[in-house]
Amino acid sequence: MASFLKLDSTNLIQDGYNSSWKYSFPGSAADFRDIVCAVQSISMYNSEYNIDAMQFQNTSFKVEVPTAATTSTISITLLDGIYSYDDINRSIQTALVNAGAYLIDPSGNNVFYLKLSENSVYYACQVDFSPTPTTLPTLGGTWTRPATGLYSAGGGWSDCGYISVCLSDSCQCSAI
Repeated sequence: MASFLKLDSTNLIQDGYNSSWKYSFPGSAADFRDIVCAVQSISMYNSEYNIDAMQFQNTSFKVEVPTAATTSTISITLLDGIYSYDDINRSIQTALVNAGAYLIDPSGNNVFYLKLSENSVYYACQVDFSPTPTTLPTLGGTWTRPATGLYSAGGGWSDCGYISVCLSDSCQCSAI
């Protein structure tokens, strides 16, 4: 027979480590002799920010994209909070759209040459870079440029073919 036991902050042992909880069974009749107990499931919710300006200084970074005969730097700043890799990737894509640093495939989908994702095998962040085309692709039909911005008809893009992510003020990046 399964029973539900809820452990929360009221059960936390105040030892400064926040790692031990104590549950007192109601009444004094709890007898665990010859009883097998097991944990069926645990739900632990993360409530500590992983993006935090004060604690980690990790709220801003830059993406360098090829444009014309040089590169342009797009600055991205995240608010303090709890972010998944998908959340950060969406922030990057929003910044790229706002800057016009993307192309549009024949189906009308925005195409980005940078993707941030979770790599669960290595318990790590994976950053995938794709070479930026030097001319509009023709695969699958007619590709288009954004109406305004870096990759628009007036913005152009470079034949250097690389995008880089810079975590400090100076971007030291190499071509793909």
